[in-house]
Amino acid sequence: MGKRNGADDLLYSLSELRPGEAKRRFRKSIFEDFPTKGPLGHCACAYCGKWNEKLTIDHIVPKSSGGPHFAKYNLTPACFSCNASKGSQRIFEWWRPKEFWTEERERVLLAWIYAHSFISAHTDVGSWEEWMERTQRTLPINEKAIISPFLLGEWCAI
Repeated sequence: MGKRNGADDLLYSLSELRPGEAKRRFRKSIFEDFPTKGPLGHCACAYCGKWNEKLTIDHIVPKSSGGPHFAKYNLTPACFSCNASKGSQRIFEWWRPKEFWTEERERVLLAWIYAHSFISAHTDVGSWEEWMERTQRTLPINEKAIISPFLLGEWCAI
């Protein structure tokens, strides 16, 4: 028997990470995967669209309200001013009255939540883009993308 090292083998995707490195990779993946981008292709704030300042990670459903801490569907890139302003408020009560709120940004955020929560709970697919391609859904490449009504689901009740 020869050595095998293919995608179906257990050791193929095994990597050794220290907890700190795993956390950094997880946080970095949020910034890399979030579809709202600035003009130079880097991540922008999910709420106001700022891209030219350092971004933080915001809990969409605050931890103080029972939101999960390490669930990708509950984490989004946010500029410091949006993250500090939102605090522990509910997302739509805080966001919709703001001047920078747009329906397009809300759709992108809801698509992010839906896609990541669905993948986490229901599939073995590694990335939400791969799941959306497999299921022939529209990928939200930027905030002007048209998102299928299926992706919006009933997430307005957050």
